[in-house]
Amino acid sequence: MRSSLKNYPFHIRTFKHKPAIKTAKDEVMPEQKPIIMYDAPEAASLKTVTGWVSADGRFFGANEDLARYSGATHRRCEVNPEHKIYEVNSYCKECHQARRRAKFAAMPIKEWSGEPLVIFDGDQYFFDEDSLRDYLIESDVELADLQLCICEPNYPSQIDPADHFCDDLPEDGEIRDDQLLAAFELLNEMIRQSEPLSWSEGEYAAQLPQSLIDEIAAARVTP
Repeated sequence: MRSSLKNYPFHIRTFKHKPAIKTAKDEVMPEQKPIIMYDAPEAASLKTVTGWVSADGRFFGANEDLARYSGATHRRCEVNPEHKIYEVNSYCKECHQARRRAKFAAMPIKEWSGEPLVIFDGDQYFFDEDSLRDYLIESDVELADLQLCICEPNYPSQIDPADHFCDDLPEDGEIRDDQLLAAFELLNEMIRQSEPLSWSEGEYAAQLPQSLIDEIAAARVTP
């Protein structure tokens, strides 16, 4: 016969499980780095390192090219070792001159009609025929080797008011002052009518009139 707990004159208590209390022994202590004394053999060791050292004592590791560049004063031309040696921070002037001659030879030729001229790759300008004639008469440059380029004009650039005031305008803002816009339009009209501010070497090699060449050649032989 089954019996029921409610028939007994006592009560059964339930107990909640309490977590175990950790002790110092149960906690994992962080691993401590070993103590190495200053004079201990394992504190440092002598190693042999191989690398490139320049003449001025700088170490460049495996970079031989930088070491040689730092330690050398001159080098040979890589294109033609027969060329004259040059400083390591410079360039082969013979190769440079050959490239410039090739560039001038490839330029299209245009008959000169009075525009300003400049010696190719130079800063000697001629703004009239008289100055050109005087220079060539006094110069020892062979007329056949003469390298003259026709100059191109450098005009002033027009001014966009929105670009000019970009730091003062709000983001995506625009100028609404009609008088200010009209003033810029007037200024730009004057700029469009302006003469060149300067001249620069153009894309055409100049062909001088034969009459001018003959005149210069005759003046050179005249005592």
